[in-house]
Amino acid sequence: MVLEADVRAATEEVADLRRRLAEAQAAHAEEIRRNQAFSRIATAIGAHQSLGETVQAVIDGGVELIGAQFGAFFYTVVDQTGENYMLYALAGAPPEAFAHFPMVRKTAVFAPTFDGVGVVRSDDITADPRYGKNAPFHGMPAGHLPVRSYLAAPVKTADGLVLGGLFFGHRDTGRFDARAETVIVGLAAQAAVAIEWNQAGEAGDRELTERRRAEERLKFALDSGRLGSWELDVETRAYDASDICRSNYGRGPDAAFGFDDLVATIHHGDRDRMLAAMDEAIRTGGDYDIEYRVVVPSGETRWVHARGRAAVRYQSDGDVRGGVRRMAGVSLDVTERKRAEERQRLLLNELNHRVKNTLVTVQSMAAQTLRAADDLEGFREAFEARLIALSQTHNLLTEQNWESASLREIVDAELEAFGGRERLDFDYARDLRLNPKATVAIGMAVHELATNAAKYGALSGAEGRVTISWTTEPASDTTPARLHLRWTESGGPPVTPPSRRGFGARLLEKGLAGELSGQVRLAYDQSGLVCAMTLPLAALEP
Repeated sequence: MVLEADVRAATEEVADLRRRLAEAQAAHAEEIRRNQAFSRIATAIGAHQSLGETVQAVIDGGVELIGAQFGAFFYTVVDQTGENYMLYALAGAPPEAFAHFPMVRKTAVFAPTFDGVGVVRSDDITADPRYGKNAPFHGMPAGHLPVRSYLAAPVKTADGLVLGGLFFGHRDTGRFDARAETVIVGLAAQAAVAIEWNQAGEAGDRELTERRRAEERLKFALDSGRLGSWELDVETRAYDASDICRSNYGRGPDAAFGFDDLVATIHHGDRDRMLAAMDEAIRTGGDYDIEYRVVVPSGETRWVHARGRAAVRYQSDGDVRGGVRRMAGVSLDVTERKRAEERQRLLLNELNHRVKNTLVTVQSMAAQTLRAADDLEGFREAFEARLIALSQTHNLLTEQNWESASLREIVDAELEAFGGRERLDFDYARDLRLNPKATVAIGMAVHELATNAAKYGALSGAEGRVTISWTTEPASDTTPARLHLRWTESGGPPVTPPSRRGFGARLLEKGLAGELSGQVRLAYDQSGLVCAMTLPLAALEP
């Protein structure tokens, strides 16, 4: 039955909207996950944690960011046998997974990484021509983690010294793409920073130059992930921000940007919350983690995610002297994620609103059609036709993501069902785009006019024609901008006013006028029906 087909089509439309909502939610969750992983890694480096903690954060973050099952960092060890490579950090498997294997050697597969040549990415490393060339295992030894997808990048200093390599794997093939490769290159730079910084710190003042080089390397690694770094002296309120950090707040690299400037940039609705979170971190020596709105000098509102850690002051002998000396951390512009959250919320609201509106429309159509029908068969035919008309306007809107539809296309779609497009004349200066509410209302109105014309009017005979014309009237001191839409029939049988008002007439004169805050007049001229609509453009425009 046609009714079943239309119900099925409506169900599919709702299912499509739910699918789009699910995709938006998945993309939003993925964006949050990536931002959090990058932020954790950068914070771990910026907070001067131990080398083991920092490298582990890099490995864990890499596994999370690219969807790997396993991740590892092997560092270079030079002994009497030459260069070997020892496991330093592992993610996705216990350390025992490598405990009974000898140290890694520079085989054909590993050589590009440990020589610092570049990234190796393979959809199936077991099919790589370099795989399995070395004795005694000729590939992965028995009990090795099942790796098919493979991605590795060298970890090297600014002057090219290879410190080791990052390795990621997955038991399935084809898991890593070009985006994953870009991410791992950035993580390798961050791992190099962690190692250099740690080595410089252990060397003390004699290696101050090396520490500064490591700091520059850190800046590069943070910039590659669009993460801004900042540091605050708690006592003096001196605030030092990197170029990326300044950019997050709408400032150029040479613009003055102190702590007071930072606070002034924060949206007044979030300022107290931000200061309270920072005071709490300073008071407790804990972490600082907050998202807030900022108003940049151009007037644009952005969202920033700031993370940091308070550093407790120590005496030279290592005893805690008490209090917090400084805070350091990173900032990330999360405006796009926040906008995605807003789009997701709007999409969910639109789904609820659209389903409710459709049900109300169908319920009203059923009640009005039943009231006007003489028998059950007449009700079925009229109700099915109206459902088809409703589904046609929904199809037009679905093609445009429910943003708008063309007035010309609305009329064409409704007249096509009556074979009336060949006897349809248009008269207008320009086409108009209508919002979803106006599309449904005018689509139903045109359907009722066409139904009446096919039964009693111009489209019931071979010679009849319908002319649809419209003009727009600009706003004046007393009236808003308006659309004048006119339906004129000619060449059909003589027309007389009906003895009773049917559903179509009531929909036009009351429903359409009330829905769009306009006026509708029906004139039963001898030569044919004329329907004149005057509708405010504000109620029609997308």
